[in-house]
Amino acid sequence: MMTQDEREILMQKFTEANRKLIIANEQLEAANLKLKEYEEKASKAEKASKMKSLFLANMSHEIRTPLNAIEGFSRVIAETDSPEERMKYLEIIESNNNRLMSLINEILDLSRVESGEITIKKAPVNLETFCKGIKQLFKFRCPDTVVLEWTKPNLAITMNTDENRLTQVLSNLISNALKHTTKGSITFGYEIIEDGARISFFVKDTGSGIEPEFIDHIFETYASKDAENRKGYGLGLALCRIIVEKMEGEIHVNSVLGEGSTFTFTLPFHGSIGGLSTSNRTATTTNVRTLNVTGTGRLDESNMKTILVAEDEESNYELVRIVLQKRYRLLRARNGIEAVTINEDEHPDLILMDIRMPEMDGLDATRIIKEVNHEVPIIALSAYAFDENIREAKAAGCDEFMAKPFRVEDLIEICSRYINK
Repeated sequence: MMTQDEREILMQKFTEANRKLIIANEQLEAANLKLKEYEEKASKAEKASKMKSLFLANMSHEIRTPLNAIEGFSRVIAETDSPEERMKYLEIIESNNNRLMSLINEILDLSRVESGEITIKKAPVNLETFCKGIKQLFKFRCPDTVVLEWTKPNLAITMNTDENRLTQVLSNLISNALKHTTKGSITFGYEIIEDGARISFFVKDTGSGIEPEFIDHIFETYASKDAENRKGYGLGLALCRIIVEKMEGEIHVNSVLGEGSTFTFTLPFHGSIGGLSTSNRTATTTNVRTLNVTGTGRLDESNMKTILVAEDEESNYELVRIVLQKRYRLLRARNGIEAVTINEDEHPDLILMDIRMPEMDGLDATRIIKEVNHEVPIIALSAYAFDENIREAKAAGCDEFMAKPFRVEDLIEICSRYINK
């Protein structure tokens, strides 16, 4: 039986052990808290690094795409004697030059916004003339399967606003709609609301729509999901929000996944509303063609080698067509699924494969095609031109990689080399 002294010693040891256990638990909790903080910092750093890489890759693509058209058609225009063709090529160059300038302005604007230097300069703007200019800006950027419509009110409206900023917002919203709409329509317009106190602009598309869990973050800087799926560079919508708020307005989006999206921004209205317009037309439409496969139209194509061009960008395909149409029979696919189908039906001698396309990208299309016909040469033509992109294309089965913008002579040489093997 324990003595009183032995019990006291035992209790002291128990108390000391319990104290050390409490201290150990506190240290463990502190260590776990520190570990959690480190993990969160590491996760944020990893995400920031990933977003930076995606930003640079997509920025490279966005810059290279219009440069490809500008450089290519600048060479082609010097070799044509037709005044009509010269004007057509000049319009393509001008459109892509505007696209490139718009991108550069957005990059500069982001820098100004972050330093608080963005300014609004107001002047009278005729909205009918303004919207006609917007349509002209996108004349060569809409695929044949998408109709761009302008809903024109009967009332003539002049608004006191910053035309450049208004152009920037509306152009960004239409560009965003084009990224997510492969067929159907994109409609834009405006209307006076709240008894003339405000004006509401809208861009409505029949595209893929936005996931409900992402819609609350869509206007956040660098948070665009487009960066992850390589449909954009994550600046456009964020800049729209910043500019609209700077103009004392609000911007919103409503979307149904799989059915489309409607972006709306409202601004205070200061200006004049005229009488009925002389035209009653409610919409104007871009050129509408629904062909999915395009040949060159030459009568002697039966004796020519066939090249399948998988390219969703109109000006890029037009450049390839002009360069190669006298040498080869050309087929066209606007997405990876069409490329796979046309390859099975037509058995082309060579495939020029864009990487970023709707429905199915060029890498997946290449993998499928190579499984069916390993012998057909596939040349990747892409504005994603980092070493990683080249490795991905080669791993998917592409025999060669050409970065956009490319030299006309290089395209002719590489096609000839692979077709004549």
